[in-house]
Amino acid sequence: MNKILLVIQREYATRVRKPSFWVLTIVVPLLLAAVYAIPIILSAHSTEHVNVLVVDESGLFQQQFQSNNDITYMDAGSLGYAQRQLKEVDSIDAVVYIPARATTIPTDAFLYYRSDKPTMQVQRDVDNQLQVILRNAILLDVNNISEEDYALITGTSIRLHQLDLETGRDGFLQVKIVLAMLLAIIIFFSIFSFGSQVMRGVAEEKSSRIVEVIICSVRPFQLMMGKVVGIGLVGLTQFLLWLLLSAVAVLGIQFSNKDLFEQAQQQVSITQVATKGTDATAQMDALQQQGLVSELMQGLASIDFAAIILTFVFFFIFGYMLYASLFAAIGSLVDADTSEQQYTIPLTLPLMLPVLLMPAMMDAPSGTLSTWLSIIPFTSPIAMMFRIPFGVPYWQLALSMLLLVATFFGGVWLSGRVYKSAILYYGHKISYRDLFRWMRRQSG
Repeated sequence: MNKILLVIQREYATRVRKPSFWVLTIVVPLLLAAVYAIPIILSAHSTEHVNVLVVDESGLFQQQFQSNNDITYMDAGSLGYAQRQLKEVDSIDAVVYIPARATTIPTDAFLYYRSDKPTMQVQRDVDNQLQVILRNAILLDVNNISEEDYALITGTSIRLHQLDLETGRDGFLQVKIVLAMLLAIIIFFSIFSFGSQVMRGVAEEKSSRIVEVIICSVRPFQLMMGKVVGIGLVGLTQFLLWLLLSAVAVLGIQFSNKDLFEQAQQQVSITQVATKGTDATAQMDALQQQGLVSELMQGLASIDFAAIILTFVFFFIFGYMLYASLFAAIGSLVDADTSEQQYTIPLTLPLMLPVLLMPAMMDAPSGTLSTWLSIIPFTSPIAMMFRIPFGVPYWQLALSMLLLVATFFGGVWLSGRVYKSAILYYGHKISYRDLFRWMRRQSG
């Protein structure tokens, strides 16, 4: 046991001390967050004001363009005058020209600008206002529908909420789908990435023949388990650091937007109290008043993240240990002269299957396909994490965990037999026949 701990300590310390570990753990998530946040911040704090001249020869758009804080629209008498203003006056940034109508409805408009203007914001605003003004004119002339009537018609909608029959609570399925996909993808890439690290580490030690020196001090099975557990602890360390960073980010957002979080929590409390046969009217009123952002916050507030984190840790540990032991066996089979693809492809196919079938699982998270994928040990780490946000019966969760643990011990046992026979096997291409022969010989 002490020797296994020494191997674990070596593998863990070697990888955690690398600068690449800290770059991947801290710098990369911050950079990704900055990539999405900076454009939003810059667009929200844009202070450049734009002046646009409007030349309308059709007569439909006169005095119809609405100025705002960023763009001011001004009517101009002729196109020639507006173009001269654009060239000579620095405060004029663009000219909108609508030619006289050759038909009843104008079909073309033109936007004149300097070489470095206009911005996409100006182009979008001009295009949107053209469409709205033209639409309102047609509605009024042809169908005698005013702008206010049209806004009432198009603004009227009915929202479909998914409620649990027993509790009457909103299911927030859209929020859960996004969370489920995120959890499944994270655990897939984590198992594959850290399992591949185990395989590459074993293969490199075998190719460089340093393993011959190590085997003099520890048994092959101790070396394999030490590498698997050590690299797995590196992965858990990375997850804990990500969890800490996420908690800090959430607390920061919550501190800066207290009202939004408090309102979301109040709405969740109302929908939880309003169960079947009780305060249904209050529940419906609360659901109708919530906006998109509020609904997102309520969906997140209604999720039991403690249960998700505990389940995630369990399925990551045993899913990783299962696949990492198999990857270690593959690493012992290959060297510099052999290709690892003939062994890795059959192994990674079960791991990729839930990802490939995720659209079907999304349609029916509790369906037959999703249930079986979440129970079969080789697919359960990903499929079960996809299903967890939607709620999984306790017996299915328990069965999935028991089968995964049992398969883990069986996989480690078989991988240890292969690893022990193949780690010092050089100069010969190992076939599947050799692989099965070693299993039968060692287990007999």
